[in-house]
Amino acid sequence: MRERRFSWLLLLSAVLAALWLGLSWGIEVEALKGRTLGHHLFKIQDMPALLLGAGALLIAAFIVRLAPAASVRWASDGRLVAVLLVAFVSLAWLGHYWLFGGYSLSRDEEVAEFAARSLSLGWLGRPIPAEWIEYRRAIIPEFFSPFGADQYWMAAYLPLNAGFRALSSFIGDTNLAGPIFLFIGLIALWRIALRLFPDRPDAVAVVMLMALTSSQLLVTAMTPYAMTGHFALNMLWLALVLRDDRFGHIAAGGVALLLTGLHQYHYPLPFLAPFLLWFALRRRWGVLAFHGAVLALAIVIWAKLWPSLLIDLYGPAADVRPSAGVADKMGSLLDRLSKWHPLLHLSRFMAWNNLLLVPLAIIGLWRIKWREALHGEAIALPLGLGALGMAALAIDQGYGWGYRYLHGFIGSFALLAGYGWASMRPRRPMRVIWMSVLAAVLTGSFLMARAHDYVMPYAQSHKRIMASGADVVLVDTRGGRYVTDVVRGAHGEPLGRPVVMNIAMLDIARIDRLCDRYDVAIFDKSAFLPLGVGAVKSARASTEAKRAHMAARGCGRLIVPF
Repeated sequence: MRERRFSWLLLLSAVLAALWLGLSWGIEVEALKGRTLGHHLFKIQDMPALLLGAGALLIAAFIVRLAPAASVRWASDGRLVAVLLVAFVSLAWLGHYWLFGGYSLSRDEEVAEFAARSLSLGWLGRPIPAEWIEYRRAIIPEFFSPFGADQYWMAAYLPLNAGFRALSSFIGDTNLAGPIFLFIGLIALWRIALRLFPDRPDAVAVVMLMALTSSQLLVTAMTPYAMTGHFALNMLWLALVLRDDRFGHIAAGGVALLLTGLHQYHYPLPFLAPFLLWFALRRRWGVLAFHGAVLALAIVIWAKLWPSLLIDLYGPAADVRPSAGVADKMGSLLDRLSKWHPLLHLSRFMAWNNLLLVPLAIIGLWRIKWREALHGEAIALPLGLGALGMAALAIDQGYGWGYRYLHGFIGSFALLAGYGWASMRPRRPMRVIWMSVLAAVLTGSFLMARAHDYVMPYAQSHKRIMASGADVVLVDTRGGRYVTDVVRGAHGEPLGRPVVMNIAMLDIARIDRLCDRYDVAIFDKSAFLPLGVGAVKSARASTEAKRAHMAARGCGRLIVPF
């Protein structure tokens, strides 16, 4: 069959991306006047990336015949796939240093580093030295566990992501954890694709190329976020389930227990729950009962037994109330849904992934044989229910490279894209896919450059604080975007020289005691704005009064930016 001179798939995908971008800008920016962190990142990262990607696809649509009709045999060759994956995950490991300067941007990530550091030293809950107990909330202002919080520091999250990072420290580098998880997830995804498309190496290639051109997968693996672990264990769970033997299901049950303990037990449920429906449609009642029981056990372990253990070890909640129960999680979900911005968050997901990922996945679902699906014969059904269900929730995320609440579903989207390709392209050359790969490399390079530009002012701020030579550094966060996140020690260590605190969390009496005992420095907007941290309007009369008091007694030298 003679190939067309242009590609409808590339053309329509370009139009889809442009229309989605226009709608997102018109509603979120112009109509709603959104001013959240997500809106800011959309304007400086995702909007130009989508424009760039849509333009690249539009051009590619008319020159698609210039692309090579490359062989897809590599997709079935384990050695070649292994080489590609090793190169990809090596880039993720190196990227933590060359892209982010070895710095973890958000408080979420810093808490994961703190928890890993504590576990590597043998502490689940880290005892707070007596001299710092009254300053505990200024040193770790948020995302701390409430249990025994008046005597111990402990991360608010479940321990397994931090535990895996701690194990990685024993093999050379804590920051190997993300790349190792990424490798596990990609190997599992490849094995799933081989099983689902045994006679279609081109579909296997599409699945893997959708993953390997995901800037979201790559850049998130450079960070301590638990989301790379969710991607990896979701894919490992599915690969084991598709074995459909006793070992596979039992091992998948173990993986589900690990998944739910990564950082919050409810995160894996949108991925796992649709498969319970799939088991029921297939009338696999024993399998359904087993996996349903595993999920119930996981909730009991992590929502009930784990908090009880922490109470026994460290004491009841202090400083803040506990928030690990099912009712608390539902309340948190409802609160986040009140900030429902699907156009904004899904724009972030589209920009940070191959621009054919979503269109091909939609085609894969659209062409599903529904009669077979309702008899449990199409795995695209549970894959689609989970992925589209989570996309519809569009929960507010704060920081994230792409849309991290869909991170665990990137494998699902890639597999659905494989189905979409297989349904519309009966063994045609993959020129269209290679053109999308080039577009993804272009947009991904742009996004990584923008990510670097965003993170480095915070990394430089952290370096200036660490190099201050002071015993204590008080951070005045007024005037800067999320400057509270630089309140941290080095490499997950909250105590050292200097001890860094948020001045807003202190009263004048505590400040006076610090001034009496230690060499105190101040890090404020006179330092972090010249370093490039984004300026925002903020004013705290109480902080102004504290600064005036310190100035009157001659306490607190200013840290200079350069």
